[in-house]
Amino acid sequence: MNEFTRKQRALEHSRRINAGDVDAVLELYAPDAVLEDPVGLPPLTGHGELRAHYARLLGARVREEAAEPVAGQDGTHVLLQVTSVMDYLPVGPLYAERGWLKAPDDPGTARVRRAAMLVMRLDRSGLVEHVRAYWGTSDLTVLG
Repeated sequence: MNEFTRKQRALEHSRRINAGDVDAVLELYAPDAVLEDPVGLPPLTGHGELRAHYARLLGARVREEAAEPVAGQDGTHVLLQVTSVMDYLPVGPLYAERGWLKAPDDPGTARVRRAAMLVMRLDRSGLVEHVRAYWGTSDLTVLG
């Protein structure tokens, strides 16, 4: 898969997330794909676990703004900087429980901004095989 196609596939991932369609997001993934979000937590594997993860994010009305992707010269990887904004509920309480952010005074109206770097590995057909999402507590901001 050439660099241009890999970059377009990474941007398509963000477009499908912004469209709010879990099935469309999962179409981009190989059946046994692995997601580490964030790197350091146990990885999620397969469409079932990925569906639950993305359903939570889409349930929080997540919107992503993606920067220009960067392709690896290995023919399989692409790096994507993404800034996401989502409702605090339902994902924010998980972040607060883990000590990653302070719970807002009004969780029903608060939003969370997250800056992340995604390292995506694609197979020859263009399906995502592995995603590593790098972000830390300093990359989370509660809005409102």
